[in-house]
Amino acid sequence: MNNKCYITISEFANLVGISRQTLIFYDTKKIFSPSYKDENGYRHYDLHQIDHIVTIQALKSIGLSLKEIKSYIETRNASETYSLFHNQIKKLTLSRETLDHTIRMMNNKCNVIDKAMRINTNMVYVEYHPKTYIIRSKEIPADASANIQYEVLSEHLKYRRKHNFHCGRELGGIAPWKKIYNSDTKSTYYSRYYTIVDDLNSSYLDEKYIDIKMPGNYLVVYHKGSYIETYNSYHLFVEYAKIHNLKLSDFSYEESLIDEVSEANPDNYITQVSIMFEKL
Repeated sequence: MNNKCYITISEFANLVGISRQTLIFYDTKKIFSPSYKDENGYRHYDLHQIDHIVTIQALKSIGLSLKEIKSYIETRNASETYSLFHNQIKKLTLSRETLDHTIRMMNNKCNVIDKAMRINTNMVYVEYHPKTYIIRSKEIPADASANIQYEVLSEHLKYRRKHNFHCGRELGGIAPWKKIYNSDTKSTYYSRYYTIVDDLNSSYLDEKYIDIKMPGNYLVVYHKGSYIETYNSYHLFVEYAKIHNLKLSDFSYEESLIDEVSEANPDNYITQVSIMFEKL
C-alpha cells in the first residue's frame, strides 16, 4: 500500500451513503472498483473516488441502466457527457410532465370525492354554473344497440386520452331526461358522453367534438346509487320546477363524483345531475 489515505469499504459506504453490498456489486460488475485490494482481498477506497461514485449515483437516478453507466465511464469525455446530459434532460422533462399530469389527476379526483362527501343527496340545489368547455362523443341514437354504445364510448375515451383531456375528470353523460321520465324506461341512457376540459387549447376550438356547457342557473341533484338509476331522481326536478314555476331544459348533464374507481358498492355511487332552467 502506498502513502495515499485509504479507507475501508464500510467507512466509504457510510461516507457516500451507499450500502456495502452495492459497492461490492459495482466492483464485481466492473462499474466502480476500489482503489486498492490488500492481500486478503479486502477493499480499500481513496477519498478522491467520492466524485466518481457520486457521478454514478447521479446517472442512476436520472434513469441510466448499469450497462449504460459502465459504457459511459469507459468512454467518457466532455462531448460525450454533454450529449448524455442533454438527452437525459429531455427525458426527465417528459417524466416531469407525466408526473405533473398524474398529480393533477389525483387532485381532481380528491376534489370531486371531497365535494361528494359534503353534499346532501336526493334534494334539489340551485347552482350557478360558469361557461364550461367539454368534449363530447358522437350522438347515440335512442335505439342504439349495446355494441354501438360501446363503440361510441370507446372512441370518446381514446379521443380524450390522445389529447390528454382525461386528467382526473370522470366520464359524464348527456341524458334526454324528459323522454326518459315520460316513458316506461327503467334505466338512464345517454345521447352523448362528455368530459369537462379545464385548460382547452385554442387549437381545439374548431374541432367538431368541442362543445360548451352554457353558463347559467341549474337545478342540481346529487343522486346516490348506480348511475344507470339516476332516472329515479328526475321527479325531484319536476316537482321543484312546478312549485317554483320554472322551465327546464330537455337534457341533463350527469357527471360521476363517486364511481367504481373509488367505491366498490354501486349503491354508494354519487352522480351530479344538472339541468338548466329559466323562470316562466
